Amino acid sequence: GECSAFKERFMECLRHSGYESAACRHSAKAYLECRMERRVQLMANEPLEKLGFKDLINEKSEEKPEK
Repeated sequence: GECSAFKERFMECLRHSGYESAACRHSAKAYLECRMERRVQLMANEPLEKLGFKDLINEKSEEKPEK
């Protein structure tokens, strides 16, 4: 249940988008990150690039203001 809030946000996004998974990639990424961070055998830790989220990682780093 540690990641159930992330799962619910993802499922809600899918329902609102007519089950168009591409519209919910940010939610999917957050859910998978939660599962990988919880080292209770929820999911093996994999690089997000390998899971198809490379573009979202680059997007995240571009949003951060440089000091």
